[in-house]
Amino acid sequence: MTTKPLLLLAALTLCCCIASLHALPTQGCRCIRTISSRVPVRVIKTLELIPVSGHCRRTEIIITRRNGSKVCVKPEEKWVNALLSNLQKPRCVRGRASSCVGHQLLT
Repeated sequence: MTTKPLLLLAALTLCCCIASLHALPTQGCRCIRTISSRVPVRVIKTLELIPVSGHCRRTEIIITRRNGSKVCVKPEEKWVNALLSNLQKPRCVRGRASSCVGHQLLT
């Protein structure tokens, strides 16, 4: 007759485990669809580079435009690689070589 309390305890434990799994956010790839068309530099507000991880098996690049819209771009495009390399170069203010500042990428 002690099997009923054990079954009830097992059922409650299972329910708690299932509820806690739904409470945790599941992370995966953030980009469902990517574009290959060029995004003009003047409209880019931020660029987020998300490397390969346990959550997503591909590198993702998310561009936020000045109007707030976000777009995922294909990392293998030539214009994207050129943009990334330009952002990694330090930019100097004209006339003052000591005032070079680097761009920051969001990772």
